Amino acid sequence: MFQTDIRTPQPTMRPAVFAAILISGLYWHIAMVPIVTTDVFNDYIPWFNHIVSTGPVAAFAQPFGAYSPPYLYLLALATPLKGLIADGIIIKLVGLLGNIAAAAAMWRLLRALKVYDSARIALCVLALPSLMINAAMLGQSDAMYAAPVIMAITAAIERRHKSMLAWCGVALAIKMQTVLIGPFILALLIARRVPFRDWLISPALYGLMLMPAWLAGWPAHDLVTVYFRQADTFHDIARNAPNIWMVARTCGFNSDALAGLAMVIAIGAICAYVARFSATMRHFTPVMLLRVALLAPLIGAGLLPRMHERYFLLADLLAIALAVSSRERGDWRIAVHVQLGSILGLFGYGAGWPWLAALGAIPMLIATWRVLLPLIQPAANDNPLLARSI
Repeated sequence: MFQTDIRTPQPTMRPAVFAAILISGLYWHIAMVPIVTTDVFNDYIPWFNHIVSTGPVAAFAQPFGAYSPPYLYLLALATPLKGLIADGIIIKLVGLLGNIAAAAAMWRLLRALKVYDSARIALCVLALPSLMINAAMLGQSDAMYAAPVIMAITAAIERRHKSMLAWCGVALAIKMQTVLIGPFILALLIARRVPFRDWLISPALYGLMLMPAWLAGWPAHDLVTVYFRQADTFHDIARNAPNIWMVARTCGFNSDALAGLAMVIAIGAICAYVARFSATMRHFTPVMLLRVALLAPLIGAGLLPRMHERYFLLADLLAIALAVSSRERGDWRIAVHVQLGSILGLFGYGAGWPWLAALGAIPMLIATWRVLLPLIQPAANDNPLLARSI
């Protein structure tokens, strides 16, 4: 038995609404770009200036910075802008390039989901508050990994498994947060019985992305351990992430024992996710596949310890894609809840008010439950392995 893909007709976006969203997004970009945060001032600008002073190739002869080299490659490509505009603006432009890539990936995903007006909707994604804050205000680059992850999900929907694995390798080379979509990819590979030899495409692309730095002289052992060093930078159970562990931290609970418990709970939830959906995913419609994909980062960022306020960005984008593709009011509520939780986490970080991030856990938990519920309810024939159609 297979799911049906019956959806309500989708109205066309009115030109006035489209223009209003773009103008609003442009206004807030202009307002936020001049803001220079401590991360930009203390980390990204010094990395950029190191590349400028040493040379865009020679700079990679020795390890520098705390990020994986693909981000540093983009800083190297931006060195001709040195002296033409402020260094902080250059950093923001690199982050905004990631936002544009994410919008392009969203367009490709929406096309695969047969969403009408996909180009306009993808452009409107650039005005998504959490996306704007991430790059235009904070100077972060999380959209750079989100873009290839979204392309991987698109390839999964289209059953192009080799492309899916290649995009996953690219994303993993950019940001460690790619592991948040890992449970979805693993469940899909098992459900569709993808040959194990194809699984090697991801590590191959990961290595290929790091090869320019290695050829320039960057030690291989340092390249492959960068994420382990990142994970050991902070030891708080949560870093303004809108999840239950931020609530615990706000209440004064922040021990290593609690972090260990959080890890056990997260691993258990991820194993349950993979076990269930690897048995059922092959029957799912494209929209239901997207719902399962959205659940993965909600569970991962919601339950893993040491998560940051930015780690729900992938969920922000996938929630919007689910809402516009399913055309169900309940899924629009999910998108609003996810966005609200992310914004509260970002504001909590920016204002130095961790209680705001803890408050953001409420809408994020509601969204997670709303995503999960249709996936665990039995189908009409009471077969527990088939989720209900949407």
